Amino acid sequence: MADLGCFSFNGNKLLTTGGGGMIVTNNEVYAKTAKHLTTQAKCSSTEFIHDQVGYNYRLTNIQAAMGCAQMEQIHHHLERKKEIANRYRLAFADNPKIQLFDNADWAVSCEWLFSLKFNDLPTHLDRTIIQKELHMRGIGSRPLWQPMHLSPAHTDLGYFECPVADDLYASVLSLPCSVGLTVSQQDYVIESLLSILPDH
Repeated sequence: MADLGCFSFNGNKLLTTGGGGMIVTNNEVYAKTAKHLTTQAKCSSTEFIHDQVGYNYRLTNIQAAMGCAQMEQIHHHLERKKEIANRYRLAFADNPKIQLFDNADWAVSCEWLFSLKFNDLPTHLDRTIIQKELHMRGIGSRPLWQPMHLSPAHTDLGYFECPVADDLYASVLSLPCSVGLTVSQQDYVIESLLSILPDH
């Protein structure tokens, strides 16, 4: 699909080592460059001499072993994620206030997050209020990442109007979907969300 692929092994990912990640490529030059930069760009095995600004981005052996062990569970995790996503889709399919996301024809989702969009909510109700209501019921949920053009940390990059990103950020919420989520817990999430939303 590309010259390089990057995978995150952050703690909330489907396969995790607690942090770090992986770069894959079938280009030998890119592979050598990545290995050089991620091992501090040292050009000597005995001297601390660096020919570029490098980084200490290696996984430890313990983290790598954890990742290998998790690979043995990946098919179970993928299957469980699909089951959870399908139960949510079935529960919310006919609700006019909830928009579900479809997969592109060329893609198969690993269902890492289960996100949905709220449409046509009354003025007293929005994504942030729904999130707070769920929190009060002991349900964790999360918004999408803040678009960069709204980020205080990136104001020096200039502002561009991004109405689609703005709308998604304001109206999308991700529901609990950990592989450890039980059916009764998921039912509680579903019932709680539906009770917060207006009936019509």
